[in-house]
Amino acid sequence: MEKDISLQLKDRLDFNEAPSREDTNAEKYALRKKLFGSDDVLPMWVADMDIQTPSFVMDAISNRVNHPILGYEEIPDSFFESQIQWIKERHGYELQKEWMFYSPSVVASINLCIQAFTDVGDSVITQSPVYFPFYSSITNNDRHLIKNKLIENDGHYSMDFDALQEQIDDKTKLLLLCSPHNPVGRVWKKEELQRLGEICEKYDILILADEIHSDLIFKGSKHIPMASISKALEARTITCYGPGKTFNMAGLAVSTISIADEALRTKFTKVYKATHFAEGTVFGHVGFIAAYTKGATWLENLLIHLQGNIDYLDICLKEYMPSITMNKPEGTYLVWLDCRGLGLSYQGLKDFFFKEAKLGLSTGVSFGREGEGFMRINLGVPRSTVEEAVSRLHAAYVSRHF
Repeated sequence: MEKDISLQLKDRLDFNEAPSREDTNAEKYALRKKLFGSDDVLPMWVADMDIQTPSFVMDAISNRVNHPILGYEEIPDSFFESQIQWIKERHGYELQKEWMFYSPSVVASINLCIQAFTDVGDSVITQSPVYFPFYSSITNNDRHLIKNKLIENDGHYSMDFDALQEQIDDKTKLLLLCSPHNPVGRVWKKEELQRLGEICEKYDILILADEIHSDLIFKGSKHIPMASISKALEARTITCYGPGKTFNMAGLAVSTISIADEALRTKFTKVYKATHFAEGTVFGHVGFIAAYTKGATWLENLLIHLQGNIDYLDICLKEYMPSITMNKPEGTYLVWLDCRGLGLSYQGLKDFFFKEAKLGLSTGVSFGREGEGFMRINLGVPRSTVEEAVSRLHAAYVSRHF
């Protein structure tokens, strides 16, 4: 017990340590000049964390490095079993090993599923604003994009089921569900998912559920796996999982796809084998297993840290910058900032954040035109980074006399 407490305290303190990523080819740092016009912006855009990957993952990788051969490996049974047990304990849904496939990323999985379950010219639905690779995965595969816009009411987003039914055509084959939703931070309630599922059943539409953020859920909300709603929905749902967001290990390029229905698995396997993802990487295997077998306590402490960052930003905005508002996310470490109160154009908003506040955030428009007037900020960082971001933003805000 004493050893376990020591681990908890050590890793929790690590949340406020920020090793430099300047010379590691980290995307959020390497692309600053290209995207924001300057290297001196504080980058808080890419959805990975400036928080140390947990020690138990790093130790597992270090132990594997000690073996002098890095050759081809098969995925061990313990790989899928570790995730099956994690999802069963955390989300109350039990996967089966035979349903599961390795994938290097959720975006790769989305593209494969579009190719496997739709044909060129078919329609695929997204619920916008949404993670922008949803759009490109559809259009790059020569499928027709249907944008079912979320309803925004005083900062709270909900699904527009009436519009969805009107938008469906006879070529609509697939719906991409972001659950929890990036960027608006919704954790969909069971009744919302049930209604969505009823519509997909009625019109014979498959559901591809991106549940990569499903472990990052705050108190008061509960993640419901789409495939857990009913056996009928389980049979038409393909789910993308992975430890990359939860444990800050996206660089290991490891995630999974779950397909319960045998006929869908057979169809998917043809495209999957043609793509040849093979068996993943030796470090991905051991990091994945370590994360899912040792990560529960670490994650609980991470959620406390993230909630603290969110609360801090919320208080600062309300007190000092009321023209910028936020609804606290129910899940993810991403916060959707409503900047419409600033009265700035799209270019004006970019100039304000990038040039004046020196903050590298994601523009709302990058998630669809529905995001105009919004910015997305990543709070998966040490508290000191949030404090620096608030300081920069407040200085620019005061200078503008908003």
